[in-house]
Amino acid sequence: MKIIKFERELKVLINYIREYGILHIEEISNPSDILDDESKWSEFAQAVHKGFYLAQNRSIILIKQVLTERKQQIQKLKEAKRGREKEKCNEITNVLNQLKYQEMCLRKIMDSIAWQILGYDLSQLRRLYYGQELIDITDSNLKSEVSFVDEYLNDNPDSFVLISDLTSFIQIGDVVIFKPREKVILVELKEGDTNGKVFRLLDEFITANCKYSTYQKLMNEAPKFQEQFQRDIKQIQRNNQVVQTLNTGKGKDLLSNMDVVKNSSETIVLDTYTDVIKSLLDESDRKGHAISVVEECLLIGVYNTEKFPSKVFDIWAKCLNIKMPIIDFRQSLFDPLGYPIFLHSLPQSQILDIILGKKIVKFTIDIEMWLQTFKNHGITYRWMSKKETARINGKFTGNQGIFSLEGCGIELENSEGLKQILGEGVFSRMFTSLNTPSSLIKYLKKSFISF
Repeated sequence: MKIIKFERELKVLINYIREYGILHIEEISNPSDILDDESKWSEFAQAVHKGFYLAQNRSIILIKQVLTERKQQIQKLKEAKRGREKEKCNEITNVLNQLKYQEMCLRKIMDSIAWQILGYDLSQLRRLYYGQELIDITDSNLKSEVSFVDEYLNDNPDSFVLISDLTSFIQIGDVVIFKPREKVILVELKEGDTNGKVFRLLDEFITANCKYSTYQKLMNEAPKFQEQFQRDIKQIQRNNQVVQTLNTGKGKDLLSNMDVVKNSSETIVLDTYTDVIKSLLDESDRKGHAISVVEECLLIGVYNTEKFPSKVFDIWAKCLNIKMPIIDFRQSLFDPLGYPIFLHSLPQSQILDIILGKKIVKFTIDIEMWLQTFKNHGITYRWMSKKETARINGKFTGNQGIFSLEGCGIELENSEGLKQILGEGVFSRMFTSLNTPSSLIKYLKKSFISF
């Protein structure tokens, strides 16, 4: 997709997910009036959800377009490789990278809707992800999902139905149903003769007095059908496991198979440094660049790419002997559980500048300096060996795992002798949610649990 068209589409989508609901209700002098008046609340909810639906419908078209273009370019790359056309291969690879970036931007738009309907609760959101590859919606059964959404909307105009395959992290259920003031519902849609037969047999097994006769029916089926039956059973069990964890706060994490325990009913409010980012973006308009250090350990640099090279940030970090990786804010688009950049309280123009690469925002942290401040909260730390770290990471699926630097993880211990391992999620919060280093220590302090 051409850059000009992509920018134009992004502007429309951002408006749908951030402002549409507010702009399409009667003017209200006091926002609290919406919460106090049921009819105004219903009107507002329907307006917000209409914006979400418009964003979802447009995203379906755009993601399909981008994925189709990628397939075409992949075929061209194969032909160029066969012809040993090195320069052409490089050109096509650049186009493929750009298309992948556009796909992730569009999926992050859908993630933005998911974060809103799921209450911005990362501890809940992560229950829906288990490290699977993204779904190619050009090959998926999207038509039945769209049809379900349309039918459900007719009967429930104040609700919103999110198609899971459009997001980068919802991997449980085909659709997520959200009704105002009610719990979220995950729904698995099953179509086709084989799936219908599987579920009829399953219903028969549940209701039958004699389970053996139903078991014999299954054994008399073809091996392919038996495999489908087993897959569907596992899927149902996994979905039930997630729903139980969401509702009770207890269960198993799908990624690591580790126990999930709800730490506290108390909500932990985490401070952010979003205002610092906004200030630096404004300053970079005037000077071409701007830097800051948050809480003496978190380095931030903002660079107007037309006026100043962002590589100077790397040099700054190297001169300070900082060993942590340097993070480009745009990397958050590729983090399935990263906070969507579109939801930050930044002007739309600044968000677009970052997405389109007109402004580069970079971060890194002096981790030793940050870890030293844990002592003020009664927490000690130790760097684990590479062997210990590898053993723990072996429990995770895919590319997931605990935080490690040069192969070594960090174990924390509080004054009561309780221990926990520092996870990657903490740094995701720091560099995508823009939570301050000190507020994340408070979060970690609350999360010590005894096994």
